[in-house]
Amino acid sequence: MVTKTGKRLAGVAQDRCPLTAALDVVGGKWGLIALYWLVSGTRRFNELRRLLPGISHKVLAATLRNLEREGLVCRKAYAERPPRVEYSISGHGRTTQPVIEAMRAWGHTHLDWVAEAEQGEVAAAGAPKRSASPSPARSRA
Repeated sequence: MVTKTGKRLAGVAQDRCPLTAALDVVGGKWGLIALYWLVSGTRRFNELRRLLPGISHKVLAATLRNLEREGLVCRKAYAERPPRVEYSISGHGRTTQPVIEAMRAWGHTHLDWVAEAEQGEVAAAGAPKRSASPSPARSRA
């Protein structure tokens, strides 16, 4: 598939599943998180790196390159010394905002659920545990 600017989008075929196509673009560990921080404004590379603890320089560079190739992020390089590069979300990238907000809301719900489950395990720690062995009537298919 070719964009209006003539850029070929990486691996997008007309007959693919829409969910697969979306996950191919932003389904990595860092894609949605990078987009989340870019929604609030333009950021420089090292600023993004500080906002995404645990990401390596190499992985952030690859993530931003992929998001730019897919038309979700704009990269602007300035002819200055030292070199300055800024990243911003594109108009098409802004269409991911509802997905990001839905994922954040689900994440909050999930974290609450995990906390409740952990409290339940602590409360039930005194109860005898059941055997996890499979029933002899069931086969392992």
